[in-house]
Formats: sequence, structure tokens, C-alpha cells
Amino acid sequence: MSNALERLRRLAGLRPQRSRTELTYVPLDVEGELQSARSPAAQGRLEELAPGQEVETAVGCCYVATTAFPLEEERGCERLANALEVRPATLALFHPEFRLDRDLRFTDAVFLDTETTGLGGAGVYAFMVGVGTFERWEGALHRADSAAGSEGARATPTHFVIRQFFMRHPGEEAALLAALGELLETKQWLVTFNGRSFDLPLLRSRYRQNLAFLPAHCHRASRLEEGQPHLDLLPPARRLWRRRLQSCRLIHLEQRVLGVERGEEDVPGALIPALYLDYLRTGQAGEMRRVFYHNREDIVSMAALASHLVRVYASELTQPDELAAEDLFSLALCHESQDATSLAERAYRLALERAATDALRNEIFARWSALLKRQARWKEAAELWERWFTTVKGADVTPFIELAKYHEWQTRDLEQAEMWAAWALHTVEALPAHRRLPGQRADLEHRLRRIQNKRKNLRKA
Repeated sequence: MSNALERLRRLAGLRPQRSRTELTYVPLDVEGELQSARSPAAQGRLEELAPGQEVETAVGCCYVATTAFPLEEERGCERLANALEVRPATLALFHPEFRLDRDLRFTDAVFLDTETTGLGGAGVYAFMVGVGTFERWEGALHRADSAAGSEGARATPTHFVIRQFFMRHPGEEAALLAALGELLETKQWLVTFNGRSFDLPLLRSRYRQNLAFLPAHCHRASRLEEGQPHLDLLPPARRLWRRRLQSCRLIHLEQRVLGVERGEEDVPGALIPALYLDYLRTGQAGEMRRVFYHNREDIVSMAALASHLVRVYASELTQPDELAAEDLFSLALCHESQDATSLAERAYRLALERAATDALRNEIFARWSALLKRQARWKEAAELWERWFTTVKGADVTPFIELAKYHEWQTRDLEQAEMWAAWALHTVEALPAHRRLPGQRADLEHRLRRIQNKRKNLRKA
């Protein structure tokens, strides 16, 4: 009978039902890396390697590992306590899509990160969901201040607590989602890193696919829905640091921005799906200890990065030299986009002082002088144009053209206008043909002739 059933399945193109230990997963071609990543003692029980407790829900059990970090803990250049002193709504000015109300605080947030069996598709599971919260820690698995409106909810946090919800086999997914949903409802909003594109869509999908198993109150985790307050740290991080850093992955931001180096027990994210499948096949949890570490480090770094981003965007860094010239230039552009002129100019000025290349100096001079020009601050703009070509060797032709315009139309000093127009034309003619803009030489010749004709007409008059 079983042979006949298997034959029918093959003929109909059907798959067997998935067992408790089977996942839909496209294997990564990382076997060599996986072997080298395995620790010598990849054995042991989960409870010994990632201390926690089994949590029972209405739909079954899952495992929750809990770690509490004192707020005095330093994460590179940031203390965890710094997150309690800043206003997340600062970032709402630059990213209104986050829907960050002015009254929101990081004490009301859940920092969320998932570890999954792949990068996308209906068969991908979030086998681990780590969440971090600021709270008064009393050593319990569940939050002492979880009841809304309780004294504990208003108590001053003492720790940043990370809970890692883990499904020991696919049969525990519904329990994981139920337990996660209950915790999410105790807070008001979310912080993720690339969560808008990955973590939240995946979790919403998993809740939909588990509707038949979840109790009614867990059918949807409202905090995960679109339109809810949600700070995704990746967009503001890219906006600020992409000029300087080749990659804005979280681990690179840890190293290059926060100044954090992870321990040897960390594991590359690309290997995590395969390590989990190994765990399902063998039951040995040794390598899962490293996955718990990786997820925990991601969440702690998110908390530090969040406060750092807010302080940078608010221009509240106690040490301005914490920012490189490229970062200051990006910050200036952000402030300019919000019409925060004084903050933008401060950032432009600092960026120019620290710029190490002529290419960057050209960019800074161009954007800063354009800002002054738009505000009709002609004298300041002219001083900046003159400083531009005296500071940068082989400068862009822009300052010469702008000075010609300035003297032709603002000061009405046609002699100066003719000099700058001629200088601009000479600069363009000295450039190789491939570096000239189309029509640039003709435009300058036309400008120079017009100014010369004006001078002739004035002399005749």
C-alpha cells in the first residue's frame, strides 16, 4: 500500500507531508565554510548552552533564552543607558514613514531580530525571534512590569533584557508566535534593522499561515502590521554612512561606527540556516549556542546604534570629532533637506575642515555655496566661491562661473565679471575633451561676449 501511495504522489507531483523535523529549504552551497565554522565541541543540550526556560502557551511550548544587560554596559562608543536619554522622534523629521510620535521613547520599544531558514519564500521559517526591551529586571523570565498601567510599567529601567524565542522543531512554531505576540502587545512600537523589507513581512506571513493553530487573540500581532510605529535603522544609517562605508550591514556598522568587535564564537549569518538544519537532524545544540550569540549581539548593537543615530541626527554628539568628514557631509545634506540651515552650515563647516580629498572638498563647496545662493546671501556665497578655487587645486569650473554671474548681476562690476568669465573659459579649454560638459564651452563664450558687449555699450554711453 505504501509503495502504491508513493507512486501516486510521484505521478501527481505531490510531496509527502512534512514531518516535525523537516523544513522546506534550499541548501546553501556553504558546506566547506560550514565545516570550518563548526566548533570542536558541537554537542550538548540546549538548556545548558543557552540558559532559559520552556514556555507553555495555549497552543503548545517553545523555548525562551533570557539575557539581561545592565544599562551601564558599554557598546563601543555608546552606553546602553544613552538610549533612555534621547528622543526617537528626531528621526521622524528625516523619515516620516516611520510614524514616530513625539512622545515615543525607547523604553516603549521592542528591538526585534529574526534568524530564519532562508531568505524568502512560503517555506521559510523564523526559527528564532529575539526581542530586546528596556525594563526593571528582577531575574524573571517574564517582565516584572508587563501589566499595562502597573507601577512596574512606570518604573525606571535597570537593564536591557533580551528574550530569544526558539522553536526546537517546526511543530513549536505556533507556540513561538503566540508567546511572541503576547510580549509585543506589552510595548508600543518596534525597532529593527532592515525589518521593513525582511523581518516584519516574514513574521506577518508566518502568522497568516498559522491562523488555524493560533487562538483568536493571536491571529495577528498588531505591532507587526503596516502603518504601526516602526523604526528601521537601516535607511537612516545608509543615509548617514554610505559615503564612507562600502557596506552598511549591521556588523560593519558595529566595527566602523560603534567600534565593536565580536567574539570568536560569532557565526556568519549565511551559515545560520544550515546550522539550524544540522541541529534538527542531530539534536546536538553545540552550534546553536553560536546562533543565539549572533542574534543577541545583533539586538544589543541595534540598541546602541539607535541611540547613536538619534544623537548624530540631533547634532548632540559630545565629541564632534566622532564623525568623519564624509559623515558630516551626509549629515549636512540631511539637515538641509529639512531647512535646518544653521545645523546644515555647522556640519558643512566641520566637514570641510576634516575633508582629506579634493573630490570631497569640491562636493562640500558646491553644496554649501548653492545653499547660500538659494538664500540670496550673495556676499557669503562669493567668499566661499573664492575660497573654493584657492583651496582645491584644479578646482571645478563652477566657482569661476558663479563669480562671473555674481559680479554681472549682483555687484554690477562688469570688469570683475569679465575676468571671472574669461578665467572660467580658460579653465574649460585646458580640460581634456572627455571632461568637458556638452555645450559648456559655447555657453561660456556666449557669456563672455555678452559681458564684453555690455562694457562696450557703457563706454559709449
